[in-house]
Amino acid sequence: MKKKQFSMKSKTALITGGAGFIGSRLAQILDSKNYRTIVYDDFSNASGKKNLPKKTIIIKGSVTNYSKLKLITKKADIVFNLAVLPLPMSFTHPEKIVHVNGYGTYLVAKTCSELKKKLVHISSSEVYGTARSGTMRESHFLMPTTTYAASKLSSEAYVHGFGASENLKYVIIRPFNSYGEFMREDGYAAAMPNFYEQISKNKKPIIFGNGEQTRDLSYVDDTARGIFLASQSSKTIGKTINIGQGKEISINKLAFLMIDEYEKLTGKKVNRKLKYLPERKGDVRRHKANISLAKTLFNYSPTITIREGIKRYLEWKLSKTSK
Repeated sequence: MKKKQFSMKSKTALITGGAGFIGSRLAQILDSKNYRTIVYDDFSNASGKKNLPKKTIIIKGSVTNYSKLKLITKKADIVFNLAVLPLPMSFTHPEKIVHVNGYGTYLVAKTCSELKKKLVHISSSEVYGTARSGTMRESHFLMPTTTYAASKLSSEAYVHGFGASENLKYVIIRPFNSYGEFMREDGYAAAMPNFYEQISKNKKPIIFGNGEQTRDLSYVDDTARGIFLASQSSKTIGKTINIGQGKEISINKLAFLMIDEYEKLTGKKVNRKLKYLPERKGDVRRHKANISLAKTLFNYSPTITIREGIKRYLEWKLSKTSK
């Protein structure tokens, strides 16, 4: 077997949680930019493992394993922290959420601080709760509505703390809802995979609540590109930055857009009625990102519209089922 070849000038990036949905796409970008990429993941949420570049160095482990984490981090020039347990686990395993998302981030920040490594920490728009204004700036009021959201807010506090007391160089990214290929399709999947499952079987898409709740949805390529661009700018050090589409869509409209695109791609007519169930605990009512800071600091702008993103996602899903 040939050894993996990297340029002597290559930098090494460590992605904790890199086998996940967004992490695997970030690994692709880093690979294209000639980074030597290490993915450190416990594979509890490895939906993107098959999406990782061939040259990726993959190491199994948890961010809560301090000694192993520190050993791996020594090899990196920059750390992207995407290790996370998903929101729905707030209601089934809240202690695990707090342990991994909160304490795990504390250990990542501690390690990066001790080893003088730059940290790009991926938080979540969930820290805001429901929008209190038309668009949500980084200064928007923070009111988490789930244990998951609270754990992500605490993770930010740990990073800020090491920045203030230990001079840790960091950037915090708050991505709004991302979607696309390699999304989770298990019990913790988001609305889009569930809608596909129902539409493809000519069943009514299931919506929790009245469907008028909105989300700011970004195609995963845009999210990962925003994270990468933020990591490259010296202007972002010590900043907290939104990455999103800057537009909102209701869950009702999302369901109908998926139905429309599915019918166009397959030529099949499907059920256009929606099935409503009681609202879920802790569900936010409105999310819309203000991305002006990202535009100002590193000229970020999303490139893929919601309709184009849905089309790409459905084409990928249909290609999988046709095999």
